[in-house]
Amino acid sequence: MASIQDVNVPVVRISRDRKEVVSNYATAAVCLYGVITVDEFVDVFNHYEATPTTPKEVLFVIKQFSVKDDVGYSIAGNIISGYEFQPQFEDYKENVDSIRSAQFGKPRYLPSKDEFLKYADMDYLEPNQPYADLKAYVLKHKLTSYGEGIDGVDGDLLDLHEMIRFGVETSSVYDYFTECGYQFENLHILEGFAHLIMDINNNTRMYDNNGFTPYELVGKTGRRKATAIKNSRDDQQIKSRLGRNDSCPCGSGLKYKNCCGK
Repeated sequence: MASIQDVNVPVVRISRDRKEVVSNYATAAVCLYGVITVDEFVDVFNHYEATPTTPKEVLFVIKQFSVKDDVGYSIAGNIISGYEFQPQFEDYKENVDSIRSAQFGKPRYLPSKDEFLKYADMDYLEPNQPYADLKAYVLKHKLTSYGEGIDGVDGDLLDLHEMIRFGVETSSVYDYFTECGYQFENLHILEGFAHLIMDINNNTRMYDNNGFTPYELVGKTGRRKATAIKNSRDDQQIKSRLGRNDSCPCGSGLKYKNCCGK
């Protein structure tokens, strides 16, 4: 993917198997944390592996593997980043700085080794029950005409996961589904949809939280984090986005004030 011309990496001898191990950990790390420094990655790797790595070894492996199209990470300077944060992207520094700032002072999510390495599969989704619940709700109430599959609900849920993991505002999430043509029969169904979005938000592993979900982080630190959303706030966001003279989301053709907003 991206080059690391700004990093001077000495040549070292590493077996192919060892390189694969380091590369798999790098993919898992960026899928959980978004961005991570080389030194932090060394600590994560050594937390799990009996044969420790070093910054020199990590840089050498990342330099070789990051030029391939089939890995999920890049590197610039001392930062290893996920595929959403390519160094050549115009907003790379802004996004990386934002995530690093949000991560500061928070503990790092370190599950069992087996669980951690599941994230080397970039399509791995955990926990998936909130997403399954939303999918069932969408299909039950026929909120979209596209049905299941990557071009339908399943694809929308993958996009939703990316947005929430990246820390996209809830209002932008609603915009996404509106633009995808989702329609709601009445305000009750819309509020039920919002409740499930809230549940997904609070149970999705986020880059800003060093891989913890908002609920997990609240329990671990004893403090409520801004990323943990209550029902009331989600309902308020929905209603604040529906002006009295806006078209009702139920699709009746009437103004909101004359329909579900009565």
